[in-house]
Amino acid sequence: MPDDVSCGFRACLWESVCEDREYDHGRYETRKCGIIIKAKDVVLEKKISCRPELKTLVRVEASRIIKDKKSKGIHYYISDEEGMKASCFNAPVGGDRGIENQLHRHLDVTFREDVCRAGKGHAAENLSTMRKPALQIIKEQSDKLSLKKRRLNAAYNIEYLKKLIT
Repeated sequence: MPDDVSCGFRACLWESVCEDREYDHGRYETRKCGIIIKAKDVVLEKKISCRPELKTLVRVEASRIIKDKKSKGIHYYISDEEGMKASCFNAPVGGDRGIENQLHRHLDVTFREDVCRAGKGHAAENLSTMRKPALQIIKEQSDKLSLKKRRLNAAYNIEYLKKLIT
């Protein structure tokens, strides 16, 4: 099916197109998203019968420049949604990285995860597994302290710790 999809994008008019550009921390990224809503017009009948829910084909062309290093990739997606707009699909594709970066930044700042040298056995994995729910508990607290100060306050003040976990 990947060949059918890529040929379909060359042969058919795209029904929706959106282009996003981002510049952040020395990285310049462009994503161009195109959508063909009628997948049955592009994919062979015998292949589409295996996936009757297939309605929309999506193509995302991403190019990235990081410190004079250029990379480019084309990714294809299939969807069972009808009437999608390219802008609706382009945002989540780029947003995945932001979610991961935000989580990693909080873990690093709050728990100093990058300087932790626990590497024997499953220690690193176990600590990471414990830090994520702890971060969630700390985030849910509604006082005016930073996340790092909340963690330290919980470590030194048993009453504050009880308040966090109840």
